[in-house]
Amino acid sequence: MKKILYATMIFGASINALEFGTMGNVSASMGGAGVALKNSAFGLYYNPALLSASPKVKFGYSFGVNIQEKNIAQLATIDIANMQATASNLASSFGGAGSSAAADGVVNAINDALDSILGGIANGQTTQQKLESYLQSHKGGNYNDLIDKIKENIQNSSSLTNVQKDLIESVAGGIDFDNLEIGNGAGGSITNAISSITISKGSDKGLDQSMSDIAMVQNALQDNHMNLVSQNGLVFQLGSRPLNDMIGTFAVGLFGSLYSNISLNANPDKMRLIIEAGNQYYELKITNDGYTYGLSNKQDYDDHSLIASLQGQPSTDAHSIYMTSFVLSEIPIGYARTFYLKNGNLNIGIAGKLMNSMSMQNKIAITANTDFGAEMSNIVQDFKNTTMDKAIGVDVGMVYEIDLPKFRYLTLGLVGKNLNTPTFKSTLEDIAIKPQARAGIAYYTQSGFNLAFDVDLTQNDIIAFSTKNQKSQMIGGGAGFIWKGFDLRVGAMKDLWQDNGLILTGGINVLGFLDIALQSSTKFTDIRGYPIPQYFSLRVGGSLSW
Repeated sequence: MKKILYATMIFGASINALEFGTMGNVSASMGGAGVALKNSAFGLYYNPALLSASPKVKFGYSFGVNIQEKNIAQLATIDIANMQATASNLASSFGGAGSSAAADGVVNAINDALDSILGGIANGQTTQQKLESYLQSHKGGNYNDLIDKIKENIQNSSSLTNVQKDLIESVAGGIDFDNLEIGNGAGGSITNAISSITISKGSDKGLDQSMSDIAMVQNALQDNHMNLVSQNGLVFQLGSRPLNDMIGTFAVGLFGSLYSNISLNANPDKMRLIIEAGNQYYELKITNDGYTYGLSNKQDYDDHSLIASLQGQPSTDAHSIYMTSFVLSEIPIGYARTFYLKNGNLNIGIAGKLMNSMSMQNKIAITANTDFGAEMSNIVQDFKNTTMDKAIGVDVGMVYEIDLPKFRYLTLGLVGKNLNTPTFKSTLEDIAIKPQARAGIAYYTQSGFNLAFDVDLTQNDIIAFSTKNQKSQMIGGGAGFIWKGFDLRVGAMKDLWQDNGLILTGGINVLGFLDIALQSSTKFTDIRGYPIPQYFSLRVGGSLSW
């Protein structure tokens, strides 16, 4: 397990994702809103209809990096030694007779406790029959006399270690005796062994922590990703009011983006917590209320056990680490025209994009026998064998400017990006950028105050290969204040599909030339005592217009 976590964190040094994206500092610092935002130089990226809605000569540049992680970093916080020790103690304490003297010790402690309470009526009965007799006479559910006797017998047992005594004594009060099953050799059950036991949460802190860690590992294997994206761009817009009225407004840009992703893909058929105890097999099930530990079999262990799959040899159906690097360059050319209506202006824009990609994907089986050093060496060699491809992308948008006295500065925007689903060949699977739709609203005042709000109308895919399909759907907005060449912006946004909390945004611009924008989630992951935002972005840029 330590090898697996080590390799995961190493690969995490080159990570990333692809969704609607962020280009330009103004929108980034106003909660990602840009579809109806006229005072940004990056209308070509967010909505080509903005070109004619703000027909000026504009130049803008923006460079940024964004890091996002889900569940993978949490693996580094797991107390692996405690998890392994607790699982071992459970297996040895409740395993079948002949595989562990401790198993006999636990059942004998229960059996002797029942004999002491029941007296002569227990003569000739199996331990399970004694338990049923006891439950019949204690229908009120108060089992304190049995619990106290079991604890006393546990402490006097010579079959248990001190660690096992402490564990079993601490969980004795949390045992669900109504569903406790003790084998007696009949019906294929195991003689003198617990075949099913349920323990409530809160009985033992160490057990609770171990179960929490195991549940975290299961969740992380199925629902995870770590992404690093760097989106960078230059835009030049050529426009003026007379030119726009005559033929429209034009823009051209150069966008370069790097998307890197690492994700753990779990085989859903090999996620059950089945443990081998000698020649017997037990399955641990975790619920909201507690933990059930019951009999299983070798076939299920071989076919479905998470532990068996991690200890086996690398194979095609093993849990795997996927690593993807995707470099996308775009040359967009946009055009927009204004149509004057009775009570407003309708701007229609279109952008065609020449898109070139370079990508590489790797898959590594996660097992204790995987040579991660050799696999990393192979990945370095594979960088020489990247896949290159090209495609055309099409964006279409509209912006409606309301021309009524009380709403003159209100604009409504709608854009569809990559409507033709540009697709690029890659090493393992083709990368398709599916159509994305976003709507926005913005309000301006002559004093320099503006508001903007955007919402994704589509669920956008993230480049990730975890068992659970990773998606993104942003909603957010913010406010901006312009005063004598000084621009201050604040906002917030939320990803409706990623549990990283509210993402706070902010930015500052001095004389248009220098602009810094930040985004940070309010949800953090604790790594070695340091709180790390699950979502963080930094952008540097600027723009000029006249």
